[in-house]
Amino acid sequence: MIVQTLYILFIIFIILAAGKHMAIIRDIECIKLSYIPRYKPIDGLATIGSRDVFLVKIITDQGLYGIGESFALGSLDSLEAIVNETLKPVLVGEDCRDVGRLWAKMYRTTFRYGRRGIVLAAISGVDIALWDLSGKICHQPVYKLAGGYRDQITAYASGGYYLEGRGIDALTEEAQRYLDQGFTMMKMKVGAAPLDVDLERIKQVQNVIGDKLRLGVDANAVWDFNTALEMGRKFEDLGIAFFEEPVSSDHIEDSIRLAQLLDTPIAGYETELTHFGMRDFIARHAVDIVQTDAIWAGGITEALRIATLASAWNKPVIPHFSASAVSLAANLHFGAAISNCELIELTQDENPLRDELLIDPISVKKGVVYLPSEPGLGIELNEETVSRFRVK
Repeated sequence: MIVQTLYILFIIFIILAAGKHMAIIRDIECIKLSYIPRYKPIDGLATIGSRDVFLVKIITDQGLYGIGESFALGSLDSLEAIVNETLKPVLVGEDCRDVGRLWAKMYRTTFRYGRRGIVLAAISGVDIALWDLSGKICHQPVYKLAGGYRDQITAYASGGYYLEGRGIDALTEEAQRYLDQGFTMMKMKVGAAPLDVDLERIKQVQNVIGDKLRLGVDANAVWDFNTALEMGRKFEDLGIAFFEEPVSSDHIEDSIRLAQLLDTPIAGYETELTHFGMRDFIARHAVDIVQTDAIWAGGITEALRIATLASAWNKPVIPHFSASAVSLAANLHFGAAISNCELIELTQDENPLRDELLIDPISVKKGVVYLPSEPGLGIELNEETVSRFRVK
């Protein structure tokens, strides 16, 4: 009888001990933020009237939480509905450490109406939060868990927008600022002005930067094949470092032809989501440089799969970034975890949700971004900033 009692107590102890090591999702919270720029940035596709940020906070039964971000331009309420109505019911009660299995569960659940757009953005935010939690549970930074290739990445200064109410002087001043800050490369927008105006803008920037900064251009997928080819040949003469999203990602054949005909490397496409979407762009050489974004493409899980595909075809990866500090942290950890990333995009437009959202901002010195060393994404939200820009 005593032996039987001791055995039962031992089994209870094992069950309780195992329970302490579980990390069950108890709740998911949505945080909606928005900032209205003084000078609205304009790219080839649209005017960006607001910097919208959608954060996902996943809380476990032990009180631990992880933070993620979803691409959210103009879709804050829709993302909230998707998370609360579709994703939250299939995730609450699950072990947050089962990141890959939970990604597949979310993708299957939304397959009939998802696979692109804001549904993938919602999945991305949840996935990033799960990685943040996993890192905290394991007491390791995410990039260490996922590969650990480097703890710093060279950044290029991304800007060169057409700014509402500001002219070419503002653009050249911006280029000079990047020089002064120690960057070695910058990118500017094309596609929202007549072709001759775009060429003049490029030449004015090159007059400032000379050979001290490499220059890339981004058409935001607005040109047709003939326009992209015409401009691409001029970019060759101007020594442009890369030509980003020259045509719509809906027209892969056009991108394949451009990559074959131009010496300037074709970069893209952050607008093509998941490794299923990027598979043919990589395998059929529609891009020379693979660009993807963890908050668009399906989270860190899916970004890693895209990078693996890219490495199989010996293509470099440059993570895209254009949102808040949480997105920057996620894409930094993704880039630092893979072998074929030596450069990351770092936007420089006016954006307090990038610069003031964290208690300890991510360190950038002379164009080099340093990975946080704390567990998970290694970030903590500044609640004053969250309160200031929160959408009620």
